[in-house]
Amino acid sequence: MPAAFNPPPGWPAPPVGWAPSQEWLPDPSWPAAPPGWQFWTEPADLPSDLPASAWASPVVPAAGGSGVYGSTAPLRPPWLDPSSAATVPGSTGTPATLGATVLPDPQTSNSAGSAPATPRDRARLVAGLGWGGLALTALAGLTSGVGGVLLLAGLFAFVVAVVAMVRGRVRWAHLPTRAAGAVALVGAIVAVAVGTAVSPQTTPTAATVTETTTTAPPTSSSVAATTPAASASANMTVPPTTASQTPPTDPVASAIADAKPGTALALVATLTVKGRGTMTGYSRAEFGPAWTDIDRNGCDQRNDTLRRDLKAVTLKAGTNGCTVMTGTLIDPYTSRTVSFTKTSSTSPVQIDHAVAMADAWVKGAAGWPQAKRTTFANDTLNLVAVSASVNAAKGAGDAATWLPPAKAYRCAYVARQVAVKAKYQLAVTAPERTAMVAILTTCASTKAPTATVAKLGGFPLYAAPTPKPSVKPSVKPAPQPAPKPTRTPTPQAPSPIQGVHPGAFCSPQGALGYTSAGTLMRCTFKSGDIRARWRAA
Repeated sequence: MPAAFNPPPGWPAPPVGWAPSQEWLPDPSWPAAPPGWQFWTEPADLPSDLPASAWASPVVPAAGGSGVYGSTAPLRPPWLDPSSAATVPGSTGTPATLGATVLPDPQTSNSAGSAPATPRDRARLVAGLGWGGLALTALAGLTSGVGGVLLLAGLFAFVVAVVAMVRGRVRWAHLPTRAAGAVALVGAIVAVAVGTAVSPQTTPTAATVTETTTTAPPTSSSVAATTPAASASANMTVPPTTASQTPPTDPVASAIADAKPGTALALVATLTVKGRGTMTGYSRAEFGPAWTDIDRNGCDQRNDTLRRDLKAVTLKAGTNGCTVMTGTLIDPYTSRTVSFTKTSSTSPVQIDHAVAMADAWVKGAAGWPQAKRTTFANDTLNLVAVSASVNAAKGAGDAATWLPPAKAYRCAYVARQVAVKAKYQLAVTAPERTAMVAILTTCASTKAPTATVAKLGGFPLYAAPTPKPSVKPSVKPAPQPAPKPTRTPTPQAPSPIQGVHPGAFCSPQGALGYTSAGTLMRCTFKSGDIRARWRAA
């Protein structure tokens, strides 16, 4: 249907099918048209009581027509914008004699030098943009399935419905009234709710929906007529609503963080976690002479440890209260009682390094100076008297590979390892730290031990047992027949001793033994030795 002339409020109604000529002027006494007034409308914008004949074929009045709307021009759709009218003096007709203005015909002249688009062309463009935006929004939601499509499309429809309610219509979306916009708003809310329910884990990170359509030409007057409410609703940004997930908590780190200050568990936090190094270059000799008197008290570290850990101790006379001759050990690793006698060729009591020297080597000691390694190997903080059998079973194990059989001692054992490694800045492996924390959380108040040295003396001196005198029989025994001569057997070499410790004192000289690793050792002297030691055969 063709466009029809739409007079502003207060103007007389024109005849059906009337159209102004290029020279026609409104009466100056008529009220001015409101800003942005649409002088040409389509059927949806005309009053409902306008007769259908107004949209019939153009009616051209007879020549010489009279009245305020008199015209002899054919029906043409000029843009009647009073703000751009030009004064044409001397024009014919009653209004011209009163100094009225002539409304220019944009089809023949405009500021850009080209004819503007018609309202129908603009309506088609706006409809294309609107439906295209809805289609793109729905496609974007496909990445999240049906729920995402409903969610994003519902948000888009929500904005369009709000604009329809504010402006009164959105023609391309078939929302001609505010009531239709309200119905569309309810439908949009339902679509968003259903989309959220279908895909509760999928939410748009940023949904920005901008209304790009209007029903009026984009003139300066129509932009000025837009209300603040419409501008606010036309640009709607949904803030990010990405679901946050709580990262999994490391139970080891959590236990360390919750530890009380001053406890062995809290001290674990100071240990460096890294992988094991290599055994390249390791030997017992790298840690200096065994049982070096590093505390300078005149007694070797082995006897210092025995005096501290044994009970019912006796000391050797003439050693300034240093050398332990006998004693009883309550083995902390096994809870068994072990008798110690120095005169025994094979001692059932040995001194264990809580942090083995081989373990220290692969976790930092390989890069130490010789003096620091010697101090580490003879620090009484790292030395514990235990039974020989359990010491051999432990070997060079750390907390992840070996723990004392006596479970009641495991807290004290691990606390000592932590104290030693913290003192000498030795690393731990991740499994080792996990094992340490697992033990110490069962005794979270356990303190880290410190180095202690037993005082010299303070125990009774050792006295060798007195042999019982032989009793002569009162009756002379009957003579015995002379024994038959027997062949003197060839003396056999003593069998090798099992579980000897390299560098430990031994007797007799020349005796053979095997370490827990199966290495053959011989009891030998070297220059400067005061006693024989186990050395590689």
